[in-house]
Amino acid sequence: MGWLFIGLSIICSVSIAHLLKSADKRSLRILNILSVNYLVAMLIGFLLSDAEVIRSVPPASTLIFSSLIGAIFILNFLLYGRSLVQNGIGVSVASMRLSLLIPIIASVFFYDEILADFRYIGVTLVFLSIYFLLPNPQIKGQGTLSSRMLLLILFVFTGIADAALKIYEREFQLQLSEYAFLSILFGSAFILSLIILEIRKALNFSAREVLFGIILGVVNLYSSFFLILALQQLNGAIVFSVTNIGNVLAGALVGFFIWNDQVSTKQKAGLALAVLSILLLVIN
Repeated sequence: MGWLFIGLSIICSVSIAHLLKSADKRSLRILNILSVNYLVAMLIGFLLSDAEVIRSVPPASTLIFSSLIGAIFILNFLLYGRSLVQNGIGVSVASMRLSLLIPIIASVFFYDEILADFRYIGVTLVFLSIYFLLPNPQIKGQGTLSSRMLLLILFVFTGIADAALKIYEREFQLQLSEYAFLSILFGSAFILSLIILEIRKALNFSAREVLFGIILGVVNLYSSFFLILALQQLNGAIVFSVTNIGNVLAGALVGFFIWNDQVSTKQKAGLALAVLSILLLVIN
């Protein structure tokens, strides 16, 4: 079942990129959509949480951890939405997925998860394939961040967010169910989004923004939920490697077939390496 959960997480993650890109094409406000998205994800997580967990009060450390990760989630999503506009789906997804280095380090060095020799080769090929898949972004003078700086921050924040799911799986799972943890995480992100909207005097929502937010909330919640389930059954380094390269492959296909992104010879080589790396990683 672990591989099925990985596949479902990938489908949800790529759907997020497609939804945000579609929202920008319709000139919808990304932060407003994200706010609705986090409210929906929080409510679903709360409703599906174990009743005994809801009635109990989690330790302060668990609440603080969940809230901090929630803040990182929304900041990362805001930057992700901007990068999708400036860099496109392919480069944004690929750059974010380079961040698998951070959770892999956490899994191997902090939690002593061992990889077979050929799987280390697969992990190495993951980084090499993403390098080939990554276009050379043009610097666009939009906002206060260059395209390259956006990609760098996305790398760091996405890595921290992914590593946080591994930390939860190892350190906090007995204190909070998956749904309860995600409910607190998305709840803190929702509160932060409301504060930002109030500061911007933009605390109003169109019908389309609400609709996009509801759909995004469902796929956003289950992107993380399925990833946590996969981590419970498979080696963390394998889960993060396959998930990230799968997101890059799926993102490239969505960009090519739906958004008419061009695929260079270098990127085709990256796709071939990506397939080889996945084969090495899934071999028992």
